[in-house]
Amino acid sequence: MIITISGTPGTGKTFIAKKISKLTKNGMEYFDLNRYIKQNRLYEKYDKKAKTYDVDVEQLKTIINPTLNKSMSKNKKMDLLIGKNLDINQLFKKIPKNIEGIIIDSHLSHYLESNYCIIIRTDIKKLYKRLQKRKYTKAKIKDNIESEIFEVCLDEARKLKRHIITVNN
Repeated sequence: MIITISGTPGTGKTFIAKKISKLTKNGMEYFDLNRYIKQNRLYEKYDKKAKTYDVDVEQLKTIINPTLNKSMSKNKKMDLLIGKNLDINQLFKKIPKNIEGIIIDSHLSHYLESNYCIIIRTDIKKLYKRLQKRKYTKAKIKDNIESEIFEVCLDEARKLKRHIITVNN
């Protein structure tokens, strides 16, 4: 099974992905897509002003999706969560403990093929504080806050017809 965890930076994707990995009996394999992108130089350039990597998503999908398609399997209990809007504790209670596979963590992971796409949302005030703590520039904080307000990751996942589970953190 493949689960992608996506959302605006600072919403709690990594925490949730690692927690799900630990909650599952055999431990779903945690995969940090952002680290993979950097290590394999799957970006076009580094934008110094925005302090971010410009990633060619089409190239990323071409490289990653063929590998992922080998692991596609469904779960009836997970199917019941599609279209739901859960809080973090509900998610942790409802995740089946017997699932196996890979959990992919990145604000870009919703572009990849998966069985389930968990989109993490968070309150704007909480997000602002988290991004400040990370020492993001004011411009980068503004961009990420706007992405959260306009539900960019959720909207893109919907357009890609992903099996979405929304979680409020």
